[in-house]
Amino acid sequence: MNTKTFAIALVLAAGFAASAHAANIVTLETVQVRPSADQLAQAELERSSAIPTLSSVQVRPTAGQIVELAAEQAAAQLAAHTPVAIGASIGQWMVSLPAITVRPDAQQIKTLAADLATDTLGQVANGMVAK
Repeated sequence: MNTKTFAIALVLAAGFAASAHAANIVTLETVQVRPSADQLAQAELERSSAIPTLSSVQVRPTAGQIVELAAEQAAAQLAAHTPVAIGASIGQWMVSLPAITVRPDAQQIKTLAADLATDTLGQVANGMVAK
């Protein structure tokens, strides 16, 4: 088994194990959370206050933030081509795995030998009768 095949098999096994684990996750029922009286009073005070507030603020990134974003995106593209990432998207690909060699046990060999002997004897007998 070469390295690529081994990596793919390992990722598949991990994927199956993860899906088996995911089936056992217990979720809680939906809960409604109500604000306390203090929180309601604070919200009312803020709404009726004379302090002006902005509805939204737009922030422009600095040059350093733009460079960091570009580096993160480049790293994400490189990470998408690693063997682990390739294995993670294996559901979209068809993979040829190496053939498995199966050896018969002693009983199967005896049965096969008996069948071959019976066939051979039958062919010899048919040949003798045909002459």
